[in-house]
Amino acid sequence: MSNWIKTLAEEAKKENWCVKSWCTTCGCEVFRSNLIKKCFKNNNVPFPSKIKSSKRQNPIIVDLFQDDIEFCVKTISEELATLNNEDINQIDPVLLRKIFQEIYAKIYIKLIKDILGNSSAGKYLISMEEHSKYVDEQYRKHDINNDPKMNEERRKIKKEFKAKMHALRIKKYKLLGKSRKK
Repeated sequence: MSNWIKTLAEEAKKENWCVKSWCTTCGCEVFRSNLIKKCFKNNNVPFPSKIKSSKRQNPIIVDLFQDDIEFCVKTISEELATLNNEDINQIDPVLLRKIFQEIYAKIYIKLIKDILGNSSAGKYLISMEEHSKYVDEQYRKHDINNDPKMNEERRKIKKEFKAKMHALRIKKYKLLGKSRKK
C-alpha cells in the first residue's frame, strides 16, 4: 500500500497547492486541510462532526479538539515513519517542513519523537531542530550585537581609539617637524 503522505505530496505538486510557511495570502489552507482529511480517511475514521468555530472554509488541525489533534499527530507521525530516505528526498522539502510545522507542538514533541525514532523522517526532524537552534542562536547574537547600550559602548571605545590615534599622529608630526628644522 502506498504511503498517503507521499501521495498527498504528489497531489499538492500537481494541483500547485501553496505550502509556503507562514503564507499571509492563503495560510496554506487547502494543503493543511487535505492533510488532516486524508489522515482520517486513510485510517477509516470519520472526520469529526464537531470542530472549533473558525472563519476558515477548510478546517485545519488547530480547528480540531484535543483528542482529534492527538489522533492526527500520532497518525501523521506513524505515516512519516514509514518513509525511507528515497521517499524523503523525493518530497519537496518545503512541503515536508509544512507537515512538521503542522504537527509540531510542545505537548506532542515526545510523542512525535517516540513514533519517528531513528527513521528517515526522525532524522529529518532532528536536522530541522538543530537548524532551528542555530537560527535562534544567530538571532540571540544579533540582538546582543545590536543592543543600544552595546552600540553606544562600541561607539565610545571607537571614538576614544580614534582620539588616541589622532594624538599619536600629531605628536609624530610635531617630532617630524622639529627634526626637519635642524
